[in-house]
Amino acid sequence: MTAKTKRWTVLLSVSLVMMMGYVFWDIVSPVSTQLKAPLSEGGMAWTSAEYGFYAGSYSIFNIFFLMLFFGGVILDRCGIRLTGLLATGAMFLGAAVNAWAITSVNPTVIVDMPFTLFGIIPQQLKMQVLVAAIGFGLFGMGCDITGITVSKIVTKWFKGKELASAMGVQVAMARLGTASALSMSPLIAQTWGLSSPIIAGTLLLLLGFAVFVGYCFADRHFDEHDSEACAERVNNSEPFRWRDFTALLRNPGFWLIALLCVSYYSSIRPFMKFATDLLVSRYHANAITAGWLVSIIPYGSIVLTPLFGALYDRIGRGATLMLIGSALLTAVHVCFALPIAWSGSAAIVLMAVLGVAFSLVPSAMWPSVPKIIPLKELGTAYSIIYYIQNIGLMLVPMLVGDVLKTDTTNGIPNFTRAMWIFAVLGACAVVIATIILLADRKNHYGLEEANFEKA
Repeated sequence: MTAKTKRWTVLLSVSLVMMMGYVFWDIVSPVSTQLKAPLSEGGMAWTSAEYGFYAGSYSIFNIFFLMLFFGGVILDRCGIRLTGLLATGAMFLGAAVNAWAITSVNPTVIVDMPFTLFGIIPQQLKMQVLVAAIGFGLFGMGCDITGITVSKIVTKWFKGKELASAMGVQVAMARLGTASALSMSPLIAQTWGLSSPIIAGTLLLLLGFAVFVGYCFADRHFDEHDSEACAERVNNSEPFRWRDFTALLRNPGFWLIALLCVSYYSSIRPFMKFATDLLVSRYHANAITAGWLVSIIPYGSIVLTPLFGALYDRIGRGATLMLIGSALLTAVHVCFALPIAWSGSAAIVLMAVLGVAFSLVPSAMWPSVPKIIPLKELGTAYSIIYYIQNIGLMLVPMLVGDVLKTDTTNGIPNFTRAMWIFAVLGACAVVIATIILLADRKNHYGLEEANFEKA
C-alpha cells in the first residue's frame, strides 16, 4: 500500500465516524413538527420553546463545563487515539440517553427549571425534554471533541499535500450524514414511529465507535512498522506547554477565524434546525417534502466542498472564498425574511444557494487554521474555536425558539423575526471575513496562497 493510499484510507475511516455523528445531530430536525403535535395525534406535545431548548442543549456541556477546552488539551497532551476513543464513546452514550428519553420518559411530567438564562430557557419543561437535552448535550460534547480530533488527524497526514481537498472530503461526508438525516428521518418516523429515527442514529454511533477502534489499531501499526508513513507525517514530538496557550490567545488571526466560525455557523446550523418547520408553516409543504427540500443544502455541499477545497489547494484565495460564502448566506436569509421569496420555487432556489454557501466557508476556513496555528497548538486551537462556536449553537436556537413561541398564532409560527436574526449573524460573518482578507494581506498568513508546498 502506497503512502498516498494509506492517508486517504485513514481519511475515509475517520470521515465515516464524523458522518455518523452528523446523522444523529440532525436526526430530530425533520420531525420537529411531529414532536410538537398533540399526544392524541402521536406527537410529544413539545412547544417551540422546548424544541429550541433541546436543539441548543447540544452545547451545554461544552460551554458550562469547559469540556471542549479540556478535550483540546487532552488531545495535545495524550494523543489522538485516547481522545478519539473517549469522544466517540461519549457520542454513543449521549445518543443512548436521548433515545431512552424519547421512548421511555413520560411526556406529561413537568419540572420547574431553577434558572431560565434571562428568559431564553422555559420556566417549565417536560421531564422528557430535559432528559433528552442532557443526552443531546453529552452527545454534543463527544461529537465536537471527535471533530477536533479528526481535524488534527487530517492535518497530521495531509499537511503540505492535499490538505484542503482532504478536509473538503471530510466535510462532504459530514454533509452526507446531515443530508441523510434530513431526507430519511421523516420516512423512518412515518414507517416505524416517531422514536425510530433516534434509535437508528444511536445504532449508527455504536458502529462509528467500532470504526474508530479499528482506526486506532491501524494508526498504531503504521507508527510502529511503517517508516515511510512515519516520515510523511508532521513531526509532533514537541509537547504542548501552557505558555503555548497564552501565545495562541495573543494570535489575532486565531481570533478572527474563531469569530467567523461562530457567526457563520450560528447563522446556518440553527436555521437548519427550524427550516423544516419554516417550509411546513409558510410554504405549506408536508414534512417529508420539507425534509427533502432542506436536504438540498447538505447534498449540494457534498459535491461542492471537495471542489472548493481542491481549488484552495491549487490556486489559493481562501480568504476570498470565506467572504463570498458569508455574503451568499446573508443574502439568502434576507430573502427568506422578505415577502418576495414566499413562493415554493423561490424556496428551492434559496436552499440551493445555501448549499453553495455551506460549501464555500468550511472548505476554506478549516484548512486555514493550520496556516495560522503551529501543529503542537492545533488541538487546543480547534477546541477553543469549537467552544466559541458552541456558544452560538446553544444560544441562537433557544433565542429563535423563544421568538417563535411569541410569534405563533393559532399554532402557525411567523418566521420573519427569526429570519432577521439569522440575517444579522450572516452580516457579522461578512464583516469578519472582510477583516480576515485585509489581515492576511498585512500579516502574510498565506490564506490567499495555494496549499501545496513548493518543491
